Amino acid sequence: MSAVVPMPVVRPMVGRRSAAARRREDLLGRVHLAVRMARRSLKRALAEEEGAATGAAGGGGAPAPLVLAKVVGEAAMLLRMAANLRGEDETLDVEARLLAVQLVAPARGARVKARLCHDTGRALEHASAHLFLGDAGYPDEAFDRLLDELLVGEVAGGAERLPNHQLECEWLDQLRRGRVGVEPIDAELLAATCIGWPLDVLACSTLDLYMFTHVVLYASDMGRRPVRLPRPVDEVLAEAEAGLAAALDADNFDLAAELLWTWPMLDRPWSAAAAFAFDLLSTVQDEFGFLPGPEHARWAAEPVPGLARDEVVLRTSYHATLVMGMLCAAALRPGAAPPAAIASRASLVPPSSRGMPAPFMSSASLASPPRRDAAPVGDTGWLARLPPRAPTPRWQQAFEQLDASRQAALTSLCFNVWFRRAAAGDLAQLREALAGTLEHGSGDGPSARQALMRLRRTTAVARSGPPA
Repeated sequence: MSAVVPMPVVRPMVGRRSAAARRREDLLGRVHLAVRMARRSLKRALAEEEGAATGAAGGGGAPAPLVLAKVVGEAAMLLRMAANLRGEDETLDVEARLLAVQLVAPARGARVKARLCHDTGRALEHASAHLFLGDAGYPDEAFDRLLDELLVGEVAGGAERLPNHQLECEWLDQLRRGRVGVEPIDAELLAATCIGWPLDVLACSTLDLYMFTHVVLYASDMGRRPVRLPRPVDEVLAEAEAGLAAALDADNFDLAAELLWTWPMLDRPWSAAAAFAFDLLSTVQDEFGFLPGPEHARWAAEPVPGLARDEVVLRTSYHATLVMGMLCAAALRPGAAPPAAIASRASLVPPSSRGMPAPFMSSASLASPPRRDAAPVGDTGWLARLPPRAPTPRWQQAFEQLDASRQAALTSLCFNVWFRRAAAGDLAQLREALAGTLEHGSGDGPSARQALMRLRRTTAVARSGPPA
């Protein structure tokens, strides 16, 4: 079994094929890649579950093994995302049908029925793969009747759920009842989730950002329905962009891909930073043949005893590749595709001196001239003012290869990175970042506002003096 799946070759341009047509073909290829990765991951997870596969277990000496229930649920979700593309590509249609056939038994088999019986309070979560399969065109009326019967009457609720999990259950219940296309998501419940209040862009965790992306997915039904947000959509997008900067700066392409679906799922034009991030992720995926997950670099550096390289790829990167496919499927809806690349693919390839610090930004990189009373940024160099990070993140290497006008379009991304790095250090660094944004008239984003509030709170605490 080979988990390293080369990207489907994009046909060369013939005649006057538009950039939009080439972009669509590229997006379809990435969905196809995700479906193929899902099939391989499902096969491996089933083998491990049945004890038919040998190899190293998870733990300190190897990446964590695949979890069958998780792979089944996510593969079924991808299948539902790809259902809207039926008829677009014959090969993708075949692969999707094969994935559906693989999913039927683990999504509706004895293990799932046992969980439904013993943990009925979470019946919708346990039956999610069945619901996605049914909505994608692969129903099972007998299983539907069983689920309906189990949900009749008073059902023990189980453990307390966070608002985002409650939102997921409401969405799944709409799918079960066939009402997801006609019922909006509950506005009060949506307002109780993390999207209902400002995101702490300076200190939010990876988990916080994943919850943010899931709320967007549930509320919008994967981008299939409009959603009225509890806050202005521009605020939510600005926070998504700040979170995207944090993900890119950590080389977390998995999280970056999930954050990127905010734009197509909320049916909003892609920002320059989002378009740059998408092309960066595409370049990385083309290099590897899959999108590397956060743990891939750790385990790919040297052989893992008892595990083949393909197994390491599946364990560390199947989710990132599936998420990239879901993102591309959402972007294939009319008017939802990312714009033409902010840079050519060649310019996103890191320099030959990969890993060496590259200038972060020069004075020529900025769209707005500095204030007359401010020292030009180029006098000191932004890299010297930016808290260092080693190794140099991939986005920063790609940014250095852009010309000045393209760098200028990404000013907000650069400021978001600067604030995030500074917030993890000392107050002097945070003050320096805030001063830099004010010099260039870019102090109206959530990162700058929250930095200012943090400095004010720190000052108030300092003035209060020591405890009596």
